[in-house]
Amino acid sequence: MRIGAKCAMGEPNEPSAPDEKRISREAYVELLAEASLREADEMELGFGAWCESHVPAWRQMGRDETWIRQRIESAQSTRKLHEAMKARGLTREQRRQSLRELYAQMPELYDLMIEREQADGDVTMIRGTIDDVLQRYTLRILVYEADKANYARFCRWAGRPAKEFHETAEQRVIRDLSTCEELELALAMARHLAECLDAPIRMSALAIEQSTEVFGARLRAAFIERYGYKPEQSTTPPIPVTIDGPIDPDLYRQLNDLM
Repeated sequence: MRIGAKCAMGEPNEPSAPDEKRISREAYVELLAEASLREADEMELGFGAWCESHVPAWRQMGRDETWIRQRIESAQSTRKLHEAMKARGLTREQRRQSLRELYAQMPELYDLMIEREQADGDVTMIRGTIDDVLQRYTLRILVYEADKANYARFCRWAGRPAKEFHETAEQRVIRDLSTCEELELALAMARHLAECLDAPIRMSALAIEQSTEVFGARLRAAFIERYGYKPEQSTTPPIPVTIDGPIDPDLYRQLNDLM
């Protein structure tokens, strides 16, 4: 769904930068609720399938058997919790609300994660700005309009008639589930491409490709230096933000056939 591997909350990764942005306690509660629902969905596919999907990756990351066993026990507890809520007749949205209320009464979870980050450089709570929906929406529109304008520029550059612009399905999902920092990166790349396509002396396809590749590498290096993690390690926001605005996570999954 995203380009590159996304970092899972509470799983091993590279050390966070000291000035990395933090989400609010309220947003962290939302993240926990969404993570619980997602894990319950995965467990419904079968315990064996769930283990095959996660355990090899954890071992590759260097986690020992004790950590893996504890993580499995946690997932089993999550499954039982959701089974109990379903047995009570709760809908998915009611389960989400119950989880919000549950986690809101446990503020120590937020403090504990920060302590874990400080004690273990392999643990990270959040990477990127995910809770500023207005800023994400603003950047989402800017990136969309930049891509749309670049499509028109490309058609002129290639000498072909311009058709109606549409994002690819993969591109759209990536943008909808990007942090502010990822969207800023995409916007910078789009603006550089615009400069190449609008160059006074027409650039060849190879020259444009090489220029964007070099610029992208520099931009990526600057991103890592500033934030202390790779763009693809950004946390996936719990609330998708489309060009039409924020959308319910469950409805978004249904519309896009996402797990």
